[in-house]
Amino acid sequence: VCEAVRKAVGDDYTVMLDSTWSYRYEEALRVGRAIEEMNFYWYEDPLADQDLYNYVKLKQKLDIPILATEYPIGGLDSYIPWITERATDFLRGDVAVKGGITTILKAAHLAEAFRMNFETHHGGNSLNNFANLHVIMAIRNTEFFEVLLPDAMQKYGLAQDITPDRDGFVHAPTAPGLGADIDFELIERKKIGVLS
Repeated sequence: VCEAVRKAVGDDYTVMLDSTWSYRYEEALRVGRAIEEMNFYWYEDPLADQDLYNYVKLKQKLDIPILATEYPIGGLDSYIPWITERATDFLRGDVAVKGGITTILKAAHLAEAFRMNFETHHGGNSLNNFANLHVIMAIRNTEFFEVLLPDAMQKYGLAQDITPDRDGFVHAPTAPGLGADIDFELIERKKIGVLS
């Protein structure tokens, strides 16, 4: 699949691999070496999210940057061993699973102090993505805003969702708060009941 993607988009297109904890160490090393040869930008979550020991070994053996820390449970403290053990090249997180906007901003500043980028994860739904977008607009050590394509189920509940323009850029919302326009008519139509 990686070879087909690289061939389809050419050598000038930035591609990454998110393998979502698919491999044991030996497999992760083999895949990592293969995508290094194809000039992939980063190698995301190749091992189980708590396998710090093997992430350290993998990072020592590969030249491609490793991106981890998307889901290990916990807030700001969960990033410390990844930095001190040099188990990842980037930190990652999103407001929904890492303690909210404040915690993610602190994590991004922690990464910056160690000369690392902090990349936000797709928030899983429209409102979380607005919060993640605000985070990346407030930090300088980030390069990407993750958008799932094709988009479908994760876009829900907003009148206007975040959509990349024809050049692949997303733009800062200008409305108050998170800037999201909640589709209350849709919510009313889908409502099953109200707890009181």
